[in-house]
Amino acid sequence: MKKLLSIFLFLCALPAFCAEPLLLINPFRETFVNFPTSTLQSEGLAVTIFLPEPALPLRQKYPVVYVLGVGPKDAEAARALLENSAQKAILVGVNLTEENMQDVEKVADFISRELVLYIDANYPTLAEASQRGIAAQGAGGGKVLAALLAKKNLFTKGVLLNGGHWPVSLAVADENMRLLLAGNRNNASVWAQTLQDSQKDFGPDFAVKLTEEKSLLAVIDLGYLWADAARLMPKKFTARVTPDHLSLSAKQPAYLAVSATLANGQVFDFMALDIRLSPHYLNYDAESGALTAIPGAQPGKVKISQNVGKKKFSTKIRLKK
Repeated sequence: MKKLLSIFLFLCALPAFCAEPLLLINPFRETFVNFPTSTLQSEGLAVTIFLPEPALPLRQKYPVVYVLGVGPKDAEAARALLENSAQKAILVGVNLTEENMQDVEKVADFISRELVLYIDANYPTLAEASQRGIAAQGAGGGKVLAALLAKKNLFTKGVLLNGGHWPVSLAVADENMRLLLAGNRNNASVWAQTLQDSQKDFGPDFAVKLTEEKSLLAVIDLGYLWADAARLMPKKFTARVTPDHLSLSAKQPAYLAVSATLANGQVFDFMALDIRLSPHYLNYDAESGALTAIPGAQPGKVKISQNVGKKKFSTKIRLKK
């Protein structure tokens, strides 16, 4: 009853709404149907709070991740994420579609000016930027994520699944930002380039998880988002080329893949954007990781390497007639 009263008081404070809100309570989650908002179309807007404990009141305060595009139908995936992670958090799912997120300013205003305030006021959250994350997917989600990370003292953690080929600059994001890029290589590589251009360091500032997974909840890594920065320094890089030989007459390329092991033992994918070749007999496409022989290349071994801070990876490929 207290929660119902709270939502109605919140509604009364807003100048406009489209439908009466409804609170649905289930074990490990609460869903607000037609969540009241003065910024977005309220009718059909659902906000689901996935709890790390069976029910309120929670025994302690938790960090929060706002997950865009997620609703009550994703309860099983949210439960799996929270159960399988040593780091616990409150997940706030907002059932926005890719089309909804095209209006970046309105969505960012709704989250920053209405939703975050409501969640912090009504749930036991660690209500500070260092304990608040945003997760999104798709090109529209990437733009919303960038807009929210650019707001001061709001978000410092982010997860982006397949954020599109045209990333928004993150140069003005919080200096303590940490971003996990997930999805296919084409999408991840352009965002990784943007982060490197913004002087962000692989490991403490961002990491990459290459995957064909379509579920945003399946790629969120709470342990990475809230790990101590010193534990996220790269410990070693491992490179491999598939296949390990390349015919000079073949049109089929070989592919370079590099994995990074961090100090805490977590393994992520590293986007090798600027490699060194010795001798320079290969063309390299960073977006796809493809290696092709240049005209005039000679048979023999080509060394592929790159320095990443104080660490280095190195591998070889054999060129054959």
